[in-house]
Amino acid sequence: MLLALVAAGWEEWPQWRIGGAAPLPAASLSRGRERLACPASGSRIAIYGDSHVAGNGGDTVPFGKVMQNTLRLRLTADLRGAGGDTAEMGEQRWLATAQPEADLVILAYGTNDAAPRGWLGDKEPVPIPRFTNALRRQIDFWQARGTQTVLMAPPPGSSSAMAKRLTPYRKAVATLGEERAIAVLDPAEAFARCTGSGKLLGYDGLHMSAAGHQCLGRWLAEQLCPGGS
Repeated sequence: MLLALVAAGWEEWPQWRIGGAAPLPAASLSRGRERLACPASGSRIAIYGDSHVAGNGGDTVPFGKVMQNTLRLRLTADLRGAGGDTAEMGEQRWLATAQPEADLVILAYGTNDAAPRGWLGDKEPVPIPRFTNALRRQIDFWQARGTQTVLMAPPPGSSSAMAKRLTPYRKAVATLGEERAIAVLDPAEAFARCTGSGKLLGYDGLHMSAAGHQCLGRWLAEQLCPGGS
């Protein structure tokens, strides 16, 4: 019993580094990039999600603003994220009122749905069907308005236990992208390219550090506008 408890606790430990934690490697689930088009000058991009979208506060620049600053196309990135939100909570928070027009919408949920902290946290995972149905309704909402919609998979965590809890939701996002024939972008691919820093996450092994936001924002800009065009 003691060994089992020690093993369970070991799986929860993030890959700590001085200044933060390193995300565990994960196979990229990005797909459908050929469906993306570089936003025209003056475009408005809305990113809906949780604390990954909202940012950490302080001096950290959220990845959406990093993307905006990198592209320099006079586009505006509207960050509509709220800490702790699941896909259902985001749907209720934002779509209950009329939303401003957007040329491109990125839906970035899944981390809180997965309750990645497990027994160390106080949340229960949202059943996958409820998670995907909430995303479907949001996709339908935006596509009915003629707005290009993109899905973003939840970022991988820094412990094996977090990875196990997040993986089904990451795969569900990829499957939904194929079902709806829309692009899916995976932060795991961005993290894999940022080889110069091992502390892309904070000490909690879950939230992105300032370096993580910079990494993801620059990568996202490249996915939308290859070569900065």
